[in-house]
Amino acid sequence: MLTSPYCSEILLLVYSFGLNIMLFELEKSFRFEAGHVIVHHDGKCRNPHGHSYTLAVVLRSNTLIPSGPKANMVIDFNDLSNIVMPMIDQYLDHQWLNDTLESEAPTVEFIAKWIFEYLEPFLPSLYAITVFETHSSKVTYRKY
Repeated sequence: MLTSPYCSEILLLVYSFGLNIMLFELEKSFRFEAGHVIVHHDGKCRNPHGHSYTLAVVLRSNTLIPSGPKANMVIDFNDLSNIVMPMIDQYLDHQWLNDTLESEAPTVEFIAKWIFEYLEPFLPSLYAITVFETHSSKVTYRKY
């Protein structure tokens, strides 16, 4: 698996020489409802409010599980859900994010980074977290 901190630079060099690196990119979406307030915001977000969030978890790998009941998978989608859902249930869904994420400003950027850092130890091939705050507003936090 490509895990170099210089992965984007390596890929740029590879592409510039006309070579191809093939990767699997797996994505699973989740939904949660939560409330928050951006305490020192200068707009409407300074008032308590909530969102119907959509979370996309993206994994990347250049290998598949070689054998066994999960052969030819990056990860079983059910196994991915079993890792992500306890986090959502404990910290995000129907929660007051200022409390559970311990922040006066749990912005969508903060939430995406928090989720990435929480999940990364459990998902070594984690590549990106995208959080939709509304249907037209999203943030992606990704590894390069």
